[in-house]
Amino acid sequence: MKDRYNLNKYSRMQYKLARKIIEKDCFNLKEIEYVAGIDQAFRGDEIISSAVLLKFPELRIVDSNHTIERVDFPYIPTYLMFREGKPAVRTLKDLLRKNTIIFVDGSGICHPRYFGLACYVGLALNTPTIGITKTRLVGDYTHPDKVFQWEPIMYQGKEVGRAIKTCKRCREILVSVGHMISLDTAIHLTKSCIRDRKLPEPIRLAHESVSKLKKIL
Repeated sequence: MKDRYNLNKYSRMQYKLARKIIEKDCFNLKEIEYVAGIDQAFRGDEIISSAVLLKFPELRIVDSNHTIERVDFPYIPTYLMFREGKPAVRTLKDLLRKNTIIFVDGSGICHPRYFGLACYVGLALNTPTIGITKTRLVGDYTHPDKVFQWEPIMYQGKEVGRAIKTCKRCREILVSVGHMISLDTAIHLTKSCIRDRKLPEPIRLAHESVSKLKKIL
């Protein structure tokens, strides 16, 4: 199916958009009031998107939203923004409040063309975003041994993310800048949102929500 799509065209689009990504804090850390999480699942040619909004730093759910819609772009690794990006943005748009940071279940700049799903969401919503993944798309790093120890992920001479171990018996997760945030702050907020689980609460709760929806449907 991917032969129907001009991947060179989409690659050029990602490289072009990557130049717009801001890798520094565009907010006052002390003024953050909410963190949001977005996760998605598929049922045939339908995508289920689920988002949660949590009060920060308590991490109490204050709102949630979900959408279900058809998609026509195929699953092609590293091109997920063209399949999942618009549904994610639509699901988050009415949920967001002032002083919110978004956690996205997807890569930020830790991506072959420095523009993953978290970058797309951040740019589209003009909101700080953090990319969280469990598998590596690019780069090399040393596996961290201790809880909250992190190691840099290096790709083409650039630090594109950090691998951080979040619990004793789990493998590391990979954190990268989505948009309008520094990598140091992305790590700090990720650690602040861990509650005895592998994933930060915004992503964990969004995943839990979308999994329940998929079962119900």
